[in-house]
Amino acid sequence: MNNSPIKLTLERRWVHKGVAIAFYLLLVCSALSIAFVYESTTLWYKIGMDKTMLRTGQLFGLLTAVQLLFQIILAVRGKSLEELFGVATLMRWHRANGIAISLFAMCHVALVLAPEGITNFPIGKKYWPEMVGVLLFLVILSMAVSSLFRQQLGLVYARWRVVHRVFGYSALVLTTVHVLFVSDSFRESVPKIALASGVTAVIIFVLIVKLKGRRKQVRRKT
Repeated sequence: MNNSPIKLTLERRWVHKGVAIAFYLLLVCSALSIAFVYESTTLWYKIGMDKTMLRTGQLFGLLTAVQLLFQIILAVRGKSLEELFGVATLMRWHRANGIAISLFAMCHVALVLAPEGITNFPIGKKYWPEMVGVLLFLVILSMAVSSLFRQQLGLVYARWRVVHRVFGYSALVLTTVHVLFVSDSFRESVPKIALASGVTAVIIFVLIVKLKGRRKQVRRKT
């Protein structure tokens, strides 16, 4: 027979990779569609280039949120993903995705503020969701800069990793709060449920991977 066990395993792996990538692309497209299907009321009062910049800024914001969710998955990895794509590949993706998230966040901030003018940034208790967004933006930039220039900044790897992990989970919380309350698109039940489901899925994934890791450590000690 032509089909050997090794060939079948490789073919099955490619199928799994294809399914995983297709699922990822589907989630990205679904997230971006929210800006059109559940259009924010702020776009109703904009025309021309201002409306185009604001909508594009919202798309970059949604893309940033989605990539942050996947960034945590890439950081935690887990045995299944490591076997499917390889540790080295996942680490490269994690690094590249971190840079992409920073660029997407910058584009989001610039394009959302441009129609109103950078100097007219909303400040005050009334605009607390925007303030959360500012904090999130600073966290994202801090993570990116400290990752790219860790050695130049003289950061010890062990300490940097702990802080990086804390910032990563903080970014997840800040993203959820910012997205839910800054845009009226997420007042609708479907986008709200979609965001809650995505965040919950990531949290469950992290918990499962962590629990399996601890069980392995216990077995090694015994």
